Amino acid sequence: MFRRGRALQDPVTITLDGAAVPAERGEPLAVALVASGRVTLARSPKLHRPRAPTCLRGGCDGCLARVDGVPNVMTCLRPAAGGERVEVQNVVGSRQTDLLQVTDWFFPQGIDHHHLMAGVPGLSTVMQSIARKLAGLGRLPSAALPPEPAARLDVDAAVVGAGPAGVAAASALSARGLCVALIDDGLAPCGSLAGAPRRAAELLARHPLDGVRVLSRHVAAGVYLGELLVAGDAGAIVIRAPAKVFATGAHDGVAAFPNNDLPGVFSARALCRLLAHGVEPTGPIALAGEGFWADELAGALSGGIAARVPLAALAAVNGISQVKSVTVREAPFGPDSPTTELKVVAVAVDTPAAPSFEVAAQAGARVEVGARAGYAVRVDARGRAGEGVWAIGECTGAALDLAGVEQAAAILADDVLAARSAAT
Repeated sequence: MFRRGRALQDPVTITLDGAAVPAERGEPLAVALVASGRVTLARSPKLHRPRAPTCLRGGCDGCLARVDGVPNVMTCLRPAAGGERVEVQNVVGSRQTDLLQVTDWFFPQGIDHHHLMAGVPGLSTVMQSIARKLAGLGRLPSAALPPEPAARLDVDAAVVGAGPAGVAAASALSARGLCVALIDDGLAPCGSLAGAPRRAAELLARHPLDGVRVLSRHVAAGVYLGELLVAGDAGAIVIRAPAKVFATGAHDGVAAFPNNDLPGVFSARALCRLLAHGVEPTGPIALAGEGFWADELAGALSGGIAARVPLAALAAVNGISQVKSVTVREAPFGPDSPTTELKVVAVAVDTPAAPSFEVAAQAGARVEVGARAGYAVRVDARGRAGEGVWAIGECTGAALDLAGVEQAAAILADDVLAARSAAT
């Protein structure tokens, strides 16, 4: 399904279920596994359907695996250093053949185990016991994890999210003399632009992060009593910041069509990220939808796209354990429209993304149903979302617009500075 299109520059070796896998030092473990042809990395918790990475940015469960004895590691957010032991979890059998997938065959429409055999003396208790053993997301760690330290950090402004909007905002705030912390769960700033490395480099050149405290691979877990709780590999940090700026972006959207969870179905952004790492499909792909990432992918794979169609034209993805073909409707894309089946090795989908609003809402930001997809943070013309809270970029329901966020970042930074001056 995928292969490396260029030689490794700094090779290391990791293992998947004991088998050696070559990797580029620093690339996500999930990318290395996909590059070696190992696309199915996980199983769904209850029906044990095959799962593969779909977003490559920590927003799905398709790359969850046990790494060095620790369960439920997002392998798309773990850089390869060499020697990592990756194991597929929640399977009986092997990664390719999970015997527990028989559950999906018996209950193709799903199973409500809470009511299965309910009220039948004896059988109810037995079924509950079996269901608990079938479901889950891996076993506990092999050894008890040691307690991690906690620290405090006082800054003038904390920016959550280091995509284009967060980088532009943090850089603008720092340029105005503020002490700024930039928090992101990705491997490096501009992570959401990892699929467009040239654009990311240009953005960082225009908006340098000199003087910004960058906390990559840190998760903003929540806001408590006005303070931001951040968790990273080395422990927790409690950040006190009078100004909180949320640039949390948006989750890749999911289109509704049969087999939309089959290994080989990616967001267009994720497929761009694979290409940026030098990992390319072994055959043609189908591209459905419109947007920034669909255009980026079309430009990078102009000769390898079997069809680029509207989302309404994608009738189904076909295959058992991975994508084999797509069924495409002809215009006017109705249920009775004629269809064509195309052989492909992967499908890329670009659909309106769902704003990541939750942490901003916990901080007191106003939230409303957006015009594009799902709830979004509501901001005024200055980027204000509440008392001491600002938001910028896709989390506000806006489409990805690099020029737009740069302009918005300057306006937001001026308003943060004005609010600071008014308070002192």
